[in-house]
Amino acid sequence: MNDGGGWTVFQRRMDGTVDFYRNWTSYKEGFGPLDHEHWLGNDKLFYLTNQKRYTIRIDVVNRDNSPYYAIFDFFRINNETDNYRLSQVGSYSGTADERGSSHSSAGYTLSYHLNYQFSTHERDHDAYSGNCAVSYHGAWWYNNCYYSNLNGRYDVTGSCSYDDIYMFYLPGSDCIKYAEMKIRPFSEA
Repeated sequence: MNDGGGWTVFQRRMDGTVDFYRNWTSYKEGFGPLDHEHWLGNDKLFYLTNQKRYTIRIDVVNRDNSPYYAIFDFFRINNETDNYRLSQVGSYSGTADERGSSHSSAGYTLSYHLNYQFSTHERDHDAYSGNCAVSYHGAWWYNNCYYSNLNGRYDVTGSCSYDDIYMFYLPGSDCIKYAEMKIRPFSEA
């Protein structure tokens, strides 16, 4: 119940017991138990984020056990006919960008993906000449390819590679062992 509560968790990664290397239909409908590792589903996420303005909070814990967060004051995706395009990403605040909020591209870990469609291993919508979802073992709003890959492979061995759950610009290790993304209606307060 971070930051006053009221959040709807749409993604959680914590131990690798749920495989996130899944097809389009799985990401459309959602998978995994809601009280553990899961993806709520792109159809549901579209419906929620298009009711009103929503804020997104991303909480991560890296391999050094250091927690970080990123908040964007606007988050919206389009429907399936537009391949769940990430259509809105607002202003950034938080601790998950070592360059700090005064840097012109702070929050790039999500804003880099703005206006890109969702990709899975069999539905490639990224700007890369290959398929980012295949190259980095995930599913995401890949650009060319990513600055965050929170649906990447969960590495239980403790090693770190670019196809794992990953977020560039964390102050410590970029490799992540816990990730949670959640939304709630925007509040000016």
